[in-house]
Amino acid sequence: MNKPSNTSRVHTLNVYLIFTISGLSALIYQIIWARWLGLVFGNTATSVSIVLASFMLGLALGSYLVGRRLHKIENPMLMYAYLELGIGLFAVCFPWFSMFTDGIFTSIVNAETPLAWSIAVRGILAFILLAIPTTLMGATLPLLTDFFRRDPRHTNTWKVGLLYAANTFGAAVGIMVASFILIELIGVRSTTLFAAALNFFVAYIALKYAHSTVLQPAGSVSEQKLPLDKMGKLALVVLAASGAIALASEVLWTRALEILIGNSTYAFAMIVVVYLLGIATGSWAMSLIVNRLKSLSLWLAGIQLGMGIWTILAIVLFSVVSPMISQHTNMIHSIGEIFLYHLQAVFLLFPSAFLSGANLPLSTRIIAPHTEDADGVLIAQAYAWNTIGAVFGALIAGFGIAAFLDYFQAIYLLGVFYGVTALMVVFVSIGKNVQRQYAMVVMGILSCAVIGLSVIQTTENNRFVERVKQYHPGYDVLYHKPGLQGVTTVLQPPNMPRYVRLLVNGAGMTNKATDTKMMAHLPMLVHPNPENTLVICFGMGTTYRSAMSYGQKVTVVELVNEVLGAFDHFYSDAQRIRDYPNGQMINNDGRNFLKLTEERFDVITIDPPPPIDSAGVNHLYSKDFIELARSRLKKGGIMAHWIPFPKQGGGVHDWTTFNMLLGSFATVYPHTLMIPGWNKVGMHVLGSMEPLEVSDTRLRKSFMTKGIAQDITEWDLVPLSYFQQFMPIDSELWKGFPFVTDDRPLLEFNMLRYWKTDTQIMLRPVFW
Repeated sequence: MNKPSNTSRVHTLNVYLIFTISGLSALIYQIIWARWLGLVFGNTATSVSIVLASFMLGLALGSYLVGRRLHKIENPMLMYAYLELGIGLFAVCFPWFSMFTDGIFTSIVNAETPLAWSIAVRGILAFILLAIPTTLMGATLPLLTDFFRRDPRHTNTWKVGLLYAANTFGAAVGIMVASFILIELIGVRSTTLFAAALNFFVAYIALKYAHSTVLQPAGSVSEQKLPLDKMGKLALVVLAASGAIALASEVLWTRALEILIGNSTYAFAMIVVVYLLGIATGSWAMSLIVNRLKSLSLWLAGIQLGMGIWTILAIVLFSVVSPMISQHTNMIHSIGEIFLYHLQAVFLLFPSAFLSGANLPLSTRIIAPHTEDADGVLIAQAYAWNTIGAVFGALIAGFGIAAFLDYFQAIYLLGVFYGVTALMVVFVSIGKNVQRQYAMVVMGILSCAVIGLSVIQTTENNRFVERVKQYHPGYDVLYHKPGLQGVTTVLQPPNMPRYVRLLVNGAGMTNKATDTKMMAHLPMLVHPNPENTLVICFGMGTTYRSAMSYGQKVTVVELVNEVLGAFDHFYSDAQRIRDYPNGQMINNDGRNFLKLTEERFDVITIDPPPPIDSAGVNHLYSKDFIELARSRLKKGGIMAHWIPFPKQGGGVHDWTTFNMLLGSFATVYPHTLMIPGWNKVGMHVLGSMEPLEVSDTRLRKSFMTKGIAQDITEWDLVPLSYFQQFMPIDSELWKGFPFVTDDRPLLEFNMLRYWKTDTQIMLRPVFW
C-alpha cells in the first residue's frame, strides 16, 4: 500500500468534514420535524414513536435502494451532492408539506376515531411525508463509502467507521446547536432554513470534489460479489439486533433519567447528545484498530456482553448518583450548575453508547474481511439492517416495553437482549482453536449470567416502590402503573390525606389546592350559562370535579391514561364523578383533541402540569394554541388559563417569561380579565371575544347553590369578595413584546436568556 500523501489526508478529512455537516443538519431536521408533526398528530408518546420509526424506516429504504444501484453509479460523490441538494430543497418546502399532511389527517381522523385506526393513519402519513428526505439521507453513507473505495488515494483506516463517526458527531453537534441556541434565537422555521443552507453548502463542496477527483470507473473495481459467509450473515443479524436495542435503550433510559433530571427540552437534548457522542467515539476508536484485530467474532461477542454488563452496572450507579443530585434539590442554582448536576446522571449512558458505536465498523469489517476499503453495496446492506432494527426498537420500546414494565424492569430487559445477542455470537462462531474456544466458553458463561440476573430483576417486585418505602418512611404507595406516556404513581404522606401526591415519571404533577378548583369556578361564575365545559389536563380531577357542581356537560382530556385510572385514590366520591351522566373522560393530547373535535364550548379551561417549561407544554401556552381554543368557543364563550408567578416552582423563573405568557393570551382576546390565585402562586386569566361582566347578582346566586358553594369552600373559606378582584387587561401594553408561539417556543427554550440575565432556577425535588 502506498503511504498516503498530505494532499490525500486533506482530501479525506474534507470528505469527513462535509459528512459531519450533513449529520448536523439531519439531526436538526429530526428535532424540528418531530416537533412539527407533534402539532399535526398530537404530542403523545405514540406519535413520537411513529415519527421516529418513520424516520429510521426511510433511512433503511434509502440504504437498500442505493445498494441495488451502486454498481451503476459512475461518480458516487456527484450523486451524493444531488442527494444533499434534494434534502435541502425538501426542508425548505417542509412547512407546506406539513400543512398539507395536517389537512389530510384532519379530514380522515376526528376526536371520535378509534385509536387503532388513528395510529394507522398517523403511521402511513408520517412515513409518506418523511420518505423522500430520509430515503435521500439513508443513501449517503453507502455512496461516500464507495467513493473512498474507488478513490486511488488510500489510507490504512476502516473509513466506513470513520464516516459513521463523523456523521454521528455532527448529529450530536446538530442537537446542541438547535436545542441550546438556534430555536431560541431564530425560531423553528428559521432553524430549518439554517439546516437547509448547510445541505446546500455540502452539495456545493461535494460537486467540486466530484468534478476534481479522478475515480476508478465502477467496472474497474472488482464487482464480483461473493455470498456472505456464516460470520458475515451473523454480523448482519447483530447489526439489526444492536440497532433495535440501542433505540430501545435510548427511549427507556430517557424515561428513567426523567426521575433525576426532569423532562425539560434541555434534559432530553443532553441525553441524546451524550448518547451520540458515545456512539461517535466508539465508532472512531474501533475504526482505527479494527484492521489490526484478530478473532473479530470474539470482539463482537465481547461488545454485546459488555453492553449487557454495563446495563446492570448503570442501574446500580443510578442509585449512587441520585443522592448526589438530591442534596441540591429545592435550592436555587444557576443554569450552569444545573447542567453539571444533570450530566452526572446522563453520563451513565456513555459507556454503553461507546460500545454500541463500535458495532458498525467491527461488523462491517467482518462482512467485508478481504477488502482494503468497504464495498458500498455491502455497507448499504449492513446499514439497512441496522436501521431496520432501529425501527423495531423504537416501536417495541414505545408501544410494548414502556407500556407494561416499570423504569428499571424495562432496562433490565435490555440486559436480557444483550446477553442473548452475545450468546448467539458465541454459538455461531465458536471454532476449533483451543484458546479461542476457551475464550468463547467464558463469554458464553458470562452471557448466561447476564441473562439470568436480568431476567430475575425484570420479574421481581417493583424497584421504585421498594425505594420509596426505604428512603421515604411513612409514605404509602397507593398506585403505581406504567403506561405509554410514562409511569404514574400516587403517594400518601403519613397522616396527611389531603396532601396525597401524584407523580408521573417521578415528577410531582399537582396537589389538592383551591386554585385548581378556581380554574373551573372563575370562568363558570363569570359565564351567564356554561352549558358545555372542556377541561384540558385532568391531574387529580379537581377542576373536572368542580365543574360538575354546575350540573351541566363537562368533558376532560388527559394525556396520560393511567392518571385517569388513579382518580379513585384522590377523592372518596370518585365513583360518583365517574358516573356523572353529563361527564366524559377522554385520553388524548388536549391540543390534538381541540383540533379534531367538532364540538363548541362555553368554557375551555386549561391546567397544564408543572413545571410549565417542560418539553411539550409550550404547545398549551403558545399564541397559536390560544387562537385554536378561541375558534372552538361558542359566542360569548370564555377561555381560562393559569400562569404561575416567578420563583414559585411552576416553571416560570422570571417576570419576562410571565409577561410573555400574559401578553400571548391577552392579545388573542379583546376582552381579558385577570385575578391572582387564592394561594398567591399564580395568576388566573380569562379571555373572550365578547365583553366580560362580573355580575355581583350572579355571583351571589351561585353562592346560594349548595353544590357550588360546598365545592368552593371545601378546603378554604373563600369569600364572595375574592371573586370581585377581577382586573381588566389592556392588550395594547404588549404590542411589540415577544410572544410565545409554535415557531418561537420561548417557554421551553430559554437558556440563553436565563444565562444572559443570570436567572436562578430551583432544582426540582427528586423522588427516588
